Amino acid sequence: MPIHKRQTGRSSRLLAAIGAAVAVNLASAVAAHAEWLRAETDHFIVYGDTSEASLRRYARKVERFDALLRTYYPIETDYEIPKLEIFMANGRRDMNRISPGIDDGVAGYYTPNSERIHAVVDTRSPMGDVVVFHEYAHHFMFQMRANAYPSWFVEGFAEYYSTADVVNDRIQFGFHNPGRMNSLTPGANTWADMAHVLKWRVTASGRYPAHLYYAQAWAMTHYFMSTPERIRMLGDYLTAVISGVDSVVAMQNATGRTPDELQNDVRRYLTGRINVLSPQIELPEPEVTITRLPKSVAEAVWLDIRLDNEPVVETPSDDDGRTKKSESQKAREAREEAEQRAELIRSALAMAETHKADRTGLLLAARAHRLEKRPDLALATLEPSLDNAQTDADILRVAAMALLDQARAETDPEAAQGLRRRASGYLARAMDADPTDFRIYLGLNDTRRGGPRYPTDNDVSTLEVATALAPQSFEARLRLADAYMARDMNAQAILVLMPVSNSPHRSAYTRRAREVIARARAEMGLVVEDQAEAPEDSDQSETPASDATE
Repeated sequence: MPIHKRQTGRSSRLLAAIGAAVAVNLASAVAAHAEWLRAETDHFIVYGDTSEASLRRYARKVERFDALLRTYYPIETDYEIPKLEIFMANGRRDMNRISPGIDDGVAGYYTPNSERIHAVVDTRSPMGDVVVFHEYAHHFMFQMRANAYPSWFVEGFAEYYSTADVVNDRIQFGFHNPGRMNSLTPGANTWADMAHVLKWRVTASGRYPAHLYYAQAWAMTHYFMSTPERIRMLGDYLTAVISGVDSVVAMQNATGRTPDELQNDVRRYLTGRINVLSPQIELPEPEVTITRLPKSVAEAVWLDIRLDNEPVVETPSDDDGRTKKSESQKAREAREEAEQRAELIRSALAMAETHKADRTGLLLAARAHRLEKRPDLALATLEPSLDNAQTDADILRVAAMALLDQARAETDPEAAQGLRRRASGYLARAMDADPTDFRIYLGLNDTRRGGPRYPTDNDVSTLEVATALAPQSFEARLRLADAYMARDMNAQAILVLMPVSNSPHRSAYTRRAREVIARARAEMGLVVEDQAEAPEDSDQSETPASDATE
């Protein structure tokens, strides 16, 4: 599945056609260039094929941005929060290595729903920092306890902080967003109805383009962040919405303004001098630990991420009927997806052969075999390493997932249960080795779903841990909500799914969340809200990696 829009046609087919030849020579071509370093801070792990000084500067910059957000929005937890991985791409060549055929205008992306929560930034793009700050604001917001914010504010919050200027001796935020301003300047009668923006729903006629919703979300957030009085009103509004009050009603109660009056207020605000804030806060100098990646790991960086982004269980493209694609176009895109998948498998196996004597080669080969629907070969690759002394969480987890692949295809119930028990044993050992990897807990859930007495208290607890470790994962939230619903815990299901339902970026996840919430509300005897569609996505960098998981 694509993580963002890919170019179709000749370029994609050409990439696939030369994939096998490229893979054979990949090791020698990359080895001469790859000098990858790893920088670790309190909240990030940043990888870059760059100088130590450049990597240290970048790691400090994103850590200071995190400190800025935490100054205004403290997050208290009683457990360790996994660090976000950021990969620094050095221009379009690297961007195409990680996503063949990626649009030239994509300056980076963030994906919370693949096998790996991570971000990629094109460090040569002038929009690189804007993309990373925007996406990290989304990532950060999901860690807040009261995170069921309305869609427009989810997007407006990220847009507002995305233009922050973070340097060693100064932090400023609240700058103009030129792209959003351009969307709003044609005139008052071109703006989308503010009531629809507040509910993040398209008009019946579909008259207003999606980019207006995003632009007005940014403008409205900027307006409310501009004075202490407006910040107080915004807080009252958000509190009311989170408690279940209709967004339009809550806004009018908090501000005393109708949607039309609020729209005029925001428009007048934008015509004046908007506030750029320079907070007088002291942020400690971030500590950065830099290490050099082993040669095999450095050479496989982009393949490693591509393998994580490619779902083992393939599903049809997320087409909700609004894309208006012809059947021939859908078929062509499906062929190109298959070609790129085949090229990835060939490249991964070729690289694995180069490094067959170490951990990198084992994991590349095993994951590639899973993609080609050969879990038996994946297990055969890992088998020599699966003794009782093995403590590598990734090797144990991948072996367990290969066993679960076999269990899904097994027609003998007793044999399938035996495979699941073996997988559960490997996952338990993986959890001991790395208790902060949410994928391990989802794997444990895979061993139990559909089993006797599912979901038990322990099943629910396992999913609660997965969601706590990765609150950004829509897959984890949907699984937990399903378990809650099976236990008649409808209110809890609604609570865990509201951030998914309110995501400004529509996907199969958001539609599924709204369906479950509607069912939960109906079972509780509550009014089922209108399921009108959200606007189209406006930013490719924010599209979830895939609607399929393992």
